[in-house]
Amino acid sequence: MLTPLKTEVEKVGDLSHEARRFRTILWSFEKNIELLFKGTGLAAEVDHAALAEAFSRWRQAFDQTKHLADIDRKDFTIFAAGMMLKELLAARPITAIVPDQLGLPALPATIDHRLKRWPEGYAYTSFCLSVAAAVLSEMGAAEPTESGVADDPRFWDSFRENVAENPANAIAFFDMVVGLAPNWSAPDVPWMRRTFLDRKQSLEGKRPKEVK
Repeated sequence: MLTPLKTEVEKVGDLSHEARRFRTILWSFEKNIELLFKGTGLAAEVDHAALAEAFSRWRQAFDQTKHLADIDRKDFTIFAAGMMLKELLAARPITAIVPDQLGLPALPATIDHRLKRWPEGYAYTSFCLSVAAAVLSEMGAAEPTESGVADDPRFWDSFRENVAENPANAIAFFDMVVGLAPNWSAPDVPWMRRTFLDRKQSLEGKRPKEVK
């Protein structure tokens, strides 16, 4: 999957905290579109109000759940990226401009088929994956490894259809992109994630038994 933004945001100091500021999200979001669409024939309009709305909802959800980062920081970082993807897909701050829809020359044959298939959704996913990978790199943790499912055109068709019904499904699809097992029953409930449940059971197993 294309993540051209990663090297750009890695230059930001203290990214794990800076990513919680709208000004950082704004410039990095627009930079991602610039890098991702360069040379493709695609263009995009960004609705700053919609982006601010998505960020505001994400920040509220993040603040309510950030204490869970102490259980597993890597998995929580991926979950937080999935939450951002959910809000971006709900707010839809990007409107892609496709040349052949305007009677202009068609997109080049070399364009990534996933980007051509769903420019907005691919751009949102690329942005969230790039920032998550850069944050994890800054933390010294293993970066998420893209799974092969994102290469399948049917994946993106299913992704688009499912998030149209329920934006929270974006979190489950993001987990699939990075090779994790998704929680389809409650994708936006962090304590229902397999990593957190396993960690909780592990901690409970280490507690000394009560003396009766």
